[in-house]
Amino acid sequence: MNAARVAFSWYGLPHYAARQIREAIERLDERCVVIGSRPAVPVKGMGKGPPQPHVWIDPGIKVNWADLGLAPPKVFIQSGWSYPAIVALGRDARRHGARIIGMTDANVRGDFRQAVLGPVAFRLLHRSHFDAMIVAGAQGRRVMQMYGMPDANIREGFYGADPELFKAGPPLAQRGRTFLFVGRFEPVKNVLGLVDAFLRFNEQRPGWTLRLCGSGTQRTMIRDHPAIVVEDFVQPLDLPGRYPDARFFVLPSVREAWGLVVHEAALSGCALMLSDRVGSGDDLARPSNALRFRAGDTGALVAAFNEAADCGPEWLAGAERESLHLAAQFGPRRYADAVESLVTLCLEDAR
Repeated sequence: MNAARVAFSWYGLPHYAARQIREAIERLDERCVVIGSRPAVPVKGMGKGPPQPHVWIDPGIKVNWADLGLAPPKVFIQSGWSYPAIVALGRDARRHGARIIGMTDANVRGDFRQAVLGPVAFRLLHRSHFDAMIVAGAQGRRVMQMYGMPDANIREGFYGADPELFKAGPPLAQRGRTFLFVGRFEPVKNVLGLVDAFLRFNEQRPGWTLRLCGSGTQRTMIRDHPAIVVEDFVQPLDLPGRYPDARFFVLPSVREAWGLVVHEAALSGCALMLSDRVGSGDDLARPSNALRFRAGDTGALVAAFNEAADCGPEWLAGAERESLHLAAQFGPRRYADAVESLVTLCLEDAR
């Protein structure tokens, strides 16, 4: 059997995940294997030279390491907890003495289920399985602390866009008066509320454009209007060209674990308009680069549009600097730092 000291699993293995894993593998200087289910969008970047093999699985069918022709690793970096194949690989690795590093995008919701039931469920079902955890950002760290994971065994950086793809564009004040949304056209994203708020704003202050990039069940429900441009789903490697044309990136979600698109926008120097349910707001939004509003409140979103329209060149210049500064703290290097430090910790503990 092929032996790898470190294994990664990632459901769907999206482009950004392939990029982050490649960075971590190059940092580790260990024999590694990547376990993934086939992505919905082909991952062109994964073929760009990962120095270790990757294995495709059906996430719905339970397997063990022997089924894959692999020996269990010493450290298994596991995401996709709810998929039978990945869960089974995690349990099998644990039975063979592996250390398990979980990855989660959990953010603070503040509801009864998370605050009361969550800690109990995690301690009963998961705490003995996971030795450490990689979370998306500051809110994820607070959740894992609440669930009983020692802070010394938590690292941030699970999500991150590629700074080689997403780069700053023209100065914000020189960009067109455009608000950009990128994401699914689904109720959780509150796209219809975004459109309604923008049209109310546009009645009083024409001259701005709302650009929507995505797909989903609510696509046909988006109202036609000359100031609204709807663009179908954009391939991952084509997406970086959309952000530098926007002055503000808007994410009005009523629930958003972290929001990779927020990092993409910040890397591109955009100012941000985020609901208070966007998890990455703690990491990527400050008063100097972002406007926050109450999720699901159309009036609050209209007020945010008006505030954005009033932002002058000086504020916009500072917002661009702050977005770029905060965005630089996440990405493949941050993920590789997290993996390297926790793999070292787990291997030392196993001796």
